Amino acid sequence: MLAPTPINLSSRDHQDMIHIVGLYKCGTSWLLHMLAAHPQVVGWREFDVLRATYARDSSLLALPRTALDYLNPRVEDSGWMHRQEAFSLRKADAIFREMFLGRGWVPVMGLKKQQRASALTPRNLDAMLEELLAIGDYRVRPASAPPIDPRSCTNRLGVQSFRRDDLLTLMEAVRDTPEPLQIPKLFFESLRSQVVPGSRIATKAADQLLQLSALKAASPGSRVIAIVRDGRDATVSAKHFEALMRKREAPWRTHHASFARRILGWSLRAAKLAEHARRGDITVLRYEDLHSNFAETSRALFLDLGLDGSVEVIDRVESTTNFSAVTDGRQPGEASEHQIRQGRVGEWEAALTTSQKRLAWRLAGKSLEAFGYTPSGQVEPSPLVLGNASDLSVI
Repeated sequence: MLAPTPINLSSRDHQDMIHIVGLYKCGTSWLLHMLAAHPQVVGWREFDVLRATYARDSSLLALPRTALDYLNPRVEDSGWMHRQEAFSLRKADAIFREMFLGRGWVPVMGLKKQQRASALTPRNLDAMLEELLAIGDYRVRPASAPPIDPRSCTNRLGVQSFRRDDLLTLMEAVRDTPEPLQIPKLFFESLRSQVVPGSRIATKAADQLLQLSALKAASPGSRVIAIVRDGRDATVSAKHFEALMRKREAPWRTHHASFARRILGWSLRAAKLAEHARRGDITVLRYEDLHSNFAETSRALFLDLGLDGSVEVIDRVESTTNFSAVTDGRQPGEASEHQIRQGRVGEWEAALTTSQKRLAWRLAGKSLEAFGYTPSGQVEPSPLVLGNASDLSVI
């Protein structure tokens, strides 16, 4: 095997990159698919390289510390809402395992297959890659394949879209780096190397908001965007999605969480998103705005990102990413055991009990209000959201 060419880390400017950082179960997959369908953008499937690189301190949960915070969760002065979660840098071998061995960038479905993948060792990368691809039933592109042209792409790409030699190059760089801190940038530079020069590149990590500073350090000059959704709908969606992932034995499956934990987790992240939006660090879309006026909302996003916002492009994106197109013909509201389940706005009104509705407003009311959500379910304008009022000084 020829020695892989080292990944270039000299770039100091990632103006071609767009990172979707949240919020979880608020439409991040839809947003990524929209960008991937744009003829100027190559969109890569969800993978949180920062979560692979940094271990989260499990003692710091997205929950308040005192009973008083449960009873009086005011976003503006409640300490738990502004706590910074702690992260520690993993060693390179642990990062390699998180990135490639049955999870991360090369996910494998099914517990037995995951166990086989996790037992692989990277001493002989060529042999390891062959076995890993066989376990996951993946096929990568040959070394002679041309760079990816966004004009020919309409969906998110994954490890299968890598040229084989480029994947080996990335694996070797991660395995052998003396500076694990550089691994996120190694990954982003590897994505950049796959595409036609001049393309924009979109990534997604649905819960990366809490590591925004690390993201900006690894991808300087890039754009950061997020999508928010009524937290009550997000909790309903998360419950069904996580149950489905446990059933499918996905590597990112989670344990069951209570309704209070889910709504508090959403509120914490929404409060942090509001802080970043007020500072101008991040562009925020609202899921409900895409539902009610896709053309105007997507046009505002594309223009904000410096992309073509013409009618022709928006029609192409809408026809490729609407609910029926991505669910084999289902209509919005028509449920299925699918990771894209119903595509509805306001499902929480029927799904939550009266006590859950009261609890949601008590625990997350300030965060909901910040983005225009009301106790009744009506969605009002929010100055934090793209396309709404722009004067943030009144907040």
